[in-house]
Amino acid sequence: MTTKNKRGRGRPTVDSERVDTRLSRDLLDGLDAYSATQEDQPGRAEAVRRIVRDWLSRRGYLKADK
Repeated sequence: MTTKNKRGRGRPTVDSERVDTRLSRDLLDGLDAYSATQEDQPGRAEAVRRIVRDWLSRRGYLKADK
């Protein structure tokens, strides 16, 4: 494999930014409860992404096809 074809290490590049936050225990409990109701039981990060995406879509801040 030439260096031109060599794959990089780690996660693939995506158009995103990291957002760090702290959540109170009651929000974490609610997040975990939400995750437990999902068929694939996503981790906390994916659960937050889904909840935020849904909230933004329902209020017209994000196009539904995203």
